[in-house]
Amino acid sequence: MKTGELIVKPHRPWRRAVIVSAWVGLVLLVLGAYELGHYRAGYKRLDFAAERQRLKAELAAQAKSNADLSERITILQRTQAIDNEAYQVVRNDLKQLQDEILELREEVEFYRGIVSPTERQAGLNIQTFKLQPAGEERLYHFELVMSQVLKNDRYVKGVVKLYLQGVQEGEPLTLNFGDITPNDSVDRDFRFRYFQRMEGDIRLPESFLPRNVLVEMAPQGRKQISKSFPWLVNGG
Repeated sequence: MKTGELIVKPHRPWRRAVIVSAWVGLVLLVLGAYELGHYRAGYKRLDFAAERQRLKAELAAQAKSNADLSERITILQRTQAIDNEAYQVVRNDLKQLQDEILELREEVEFYRGIVSPTERQAGLNIQTFKLQPAGEERLYHFELVMSQVLKNDRYVKGVVKLYLQGVQEGEPLTLNFGDITPNDSVDRDFRFRYFQRMEGDIRLPESFLPRNVLVEMAPQGRKQISKSFPWLVNGG
């Protein structure tokens, strides 16, 4: 470059204005984008909060519904248990009533046989013999009923004996009740006009298999009578 040479630069004031405007526009665009994002983020936060609140409400409603269902299930279970217990009570009461009715019928038949006997029943009879468990192993309670019908204008007296017939170790064996009773409740005298009951307990020997019970009545001044009953245990 030579000394004293004049350099002429063109004057462009609009270019600076354009650059400044561009920077301002860029800044405004960035600020606008930031505010828009912040604004949208605020809306999303509100949406999230609303959704969370809705889910919490649904969860609470579901929990209440589950609690109601559990309570209903508990009530139904208790109701069913009460119904089952009531049914069992009614069933037991019905069975007891049926047993009582059966017992009353037997009593009626027994007394009917005395009041209105048939010709076959007239005179002295070994009416019934019953057995039932006595609460201990091989221990049984027996009940013998003797009656006198038609010819009951006077008392009948005598002795009754009972024998248990069965098998022990493969051999037939007959046992006297007096030998197998834990108390002196058998082989006693009797005295009655219409009927008499005799009761007692017997204990079976080990390995003894009972088959029959033989009852013998020896009334004074009358012919001895006997009757055999199969070994049948009520309730056992």
